[in-house]
Amino acid sequence: MKIILLIHVFTTVFMTGLCWFVQVVHYPLFREIDSDKFPAYERKNLITGVITVPIMTIELITGIILLFNSSASLYIINMILLAFVWLSTFLFQVPIHLKLMSEGSPKLITKVIRTNWIRTLSWTARTLLVGYIIFELII
Repeated sequence: MKIILLIHVFTTVFMTGLCWFVQVVHYPLFREIDSDKFPAYERKNLITGVITVPIMTIELITGIILLFNSSASLYIINMILLAFVWLSTFLFQVPIHLKLMSEGSPKLITKVIRTNWIRTLSWTARTLLVGYIIFELII
């Protein structure tokens, strides 16, 4: 079970760092792309899924395994926060990115930045939580 926890911690911390980069660098740079060129750029931006989808899936699977192999409430909180990440991804991020493939609207860009805070803060809270879990296991 230790290896599952380590994989889970790694994927959580990785996605937290990536999400902060996206939040403060990548998405704000969307505003620098001409509206008429943005749809083509956004279609190329799909390549980010090659990195994010496998890591998020591994994070989800290891989180579920940890949840079902521990009675600790921290694992329940961990999965509730991960549910926020997945819900935000499929309720906000994916639909907005699909719209951005046809129009580079400044309004949509602002919306993708604002709604991504749900994922950024949820992953940040999860990193603190899994850090605490590791700390408790070490002591």
